[in-house]
Amino acid sequence: MPSPTPVLAGKSIVITGGTSGIGLDTARLLAAGGAHVTVIGANPAKGASAQAAIAEAADTSGGTAAFAAAELSSMRAVHALATTLTERLDRLDVLINNAGVVSQHRQVTTDRYERTFAVNYLAAFALTLDLLPLLRASAPSRVVAITAAVEPVGRLPFGDLQRARHYGGLRAYAQSKKALALFTIELARRLEGEGVTANIVDPFLVRTDLTSNRDVPWLFKAARPAMIRPATAARWIARVATDPKLAGTTGRHFMLGHPAQSWPGSRSHRKAARLWDATTDLVNTPAPDPAAP
Repeated sequence: MPSPTPVLAGKSIVITGGTSGIGLDTARLLAAGGAHVTVIGANPAKGASAQAAIAEAADTSGGTAAFAAAELSSMRAVHALATTLTERLDRLDVLINNAGVVSQHRQVTTDRYERTFAVNYLAAFALTLDLLPLLRASAPSRVVAITAAVEPVGRLPFGDLQRARHYGGLRAYAQSKKALALFTIELARRLEGEGVTANIVDPFLVRTDLTSNRDVPWLFKAARPAMIRPATAARWIARVATDPKLAGTTGRHFMLGHPAQSWPGSRSHRKAARLWDATTDLVNTPAPDPAAP
């Protein structure tokens, strides 16, 4: 597999949701370029398989593969993961927030949060902020968030972020991606001048396990024939994560591999600040879900 860039030797990269789909293909590309890649997933068996596949892709490049197990729906597990990574890694050049789930039926986590919101957004928020000291110490470094084509239709009902009253699979997924985009753009603002960049990659519609399991909304299944391959999206992600020409680029939105105008709702500083404050409380002190028994 060809290297995305020739300058990844010594780079340390963490990818959530890296044991399958876009995450795994991205990890293989980066390891083939000489990077030390750590993938995060909940299933140790899939993690071992992914680690072997990444190591094989690295071949003679000098790249290496590692796996860290974590259930990203649990904020305690996310905080524990950050501690493990901080102890294990000497540096962190790139954090790729890629993990994602979607379900047409509402599910509640051990923290009593709606699962799509927890995995797709809360985990990314908590892990990024917990790893910020390591990212700062490794500067110049990058945070890359993977959103989706449905982000523009996402809404943030601040009185019901857990979708206890108005749940829908597509609605919850779009909300989580909107929140992730708002957070990433706001993170770029807050880190301006510190050597840590934050950008969004929207690979649009990708044919992955996420869009094929039985519990996904029907729209995802219907669109599968028109979706792109994970390997194509992986090349776009790898570029934003490692291209030297993008070293100083921050607060940008990349779609289909090219810089694009962010959706207006993703750049609202007022809304992002409100979401940031609300999320800080959620990830630090999990609260009961009003709809849970």
